[in-house]
Amino acid sequence: MKKKLFFAFWKRRKPFSQWKKYLSKSFQIKVFTDQKKFFEALLFSPPDGILYDYEKSKEGLQVLIKDIKIKFNLVRIPLILIVNKEQLQEIEKWLLAIDDLLLKEDSPEEVNLRINLCLKRLERISDNNPLTGLPGNVSIEKELKKIIQSDTPWAVGYVDLDNFKAYNDLYGFSKGDEMIKNLARILTSTIENHTPHGFIGHVGGDDFVFIVPFEVAEKIAQEIIKKFEILVPRFVSEEDLKRGCFISKDRQGRVCSFPLPSVSIAIVPVKKGKFKHIGEIAQRAGEIKKILKAKEGSAYFIDRRS
Repeated sequence: MKKKLFFAFWKRRKPFSQWKKYLSKSFQIKVFTDQKKFFEALLFSPPDGILYDYEKSKEGLQVLIKDIKIKFNLVRIPLILIVNKEQLQEIEKWLLAIDDLLLKEDSPEEVNLRINLCLKRLERISDNNPLTGLPGNVSIEKELKKIIQSDTPWAVGYVDLDNFKAYNDLYGFSKGDEMIKNLARILTSTIENHTPHGFIGHVGGDDFVFIVPFEVAEKIAQEIIKKFEILVPRFVSEEDLKRGCFISKDRQGRVCSFPLPSVSIAIVPVKKGKFKHIGEIAQRAGEIKKILKAKEGSAYFIDRRS
């Protein structure tokens, strides 16, 4: 795997010479001592991360943040600031613009660890769904790739809300977002109660994925549905609840009656050698969803095909 490139703006002296020697095992470190050349390189060949010595140019930090990172859309590049302990109060105004801090007395091993932690944290944050905070598609794909090679049998559950668009149109996006967040909480709490080895991801909208050991998948699906059914009365009017449906427009703009919101869970068992590619798992789930969508109310279905 290609090493990530970091630009280091610092002086060629200790501890930086020691840091560079150690960090070069894991990263490409390109050192700049001239600020103009450093800024030019940032604009024309952006790196994967920046190590910036605050003491070397305090004024340059403001230029870096306000005039380069923000104006030239380089905000996704992690900025790790290097300071002395005495400077900690000085940099409080920059805390929202930097991604981590290093102290000059840190050992090369500590510096390496902090950089890796910073990268992992930013990777999680950038992938996480902004509404629920759950991992997004990049993380979901990684987990699926892991389990198709695993000797342990797993189950992948594809979860989505039925009649959600019509509900959103009638009750509003704010209410719809609250329903999605509550479903995310149900998924998280239920899976955590049944296994320490579960994963929950948010594909987007009202679509979720969970991955759990196969032996607990059915119980988890049953419990999710039970909890969601208890939740529904909080999200519909008393009139719609008594009627057992709500009136809204379909995708063609026609006024129709729709069943109350429900949850469908398509479960695909995964064992080693069953699937060559993660796309095959999604295809199976799509076939199961068609069966579930034909039913009224919340339901789950386990694919029993080999």
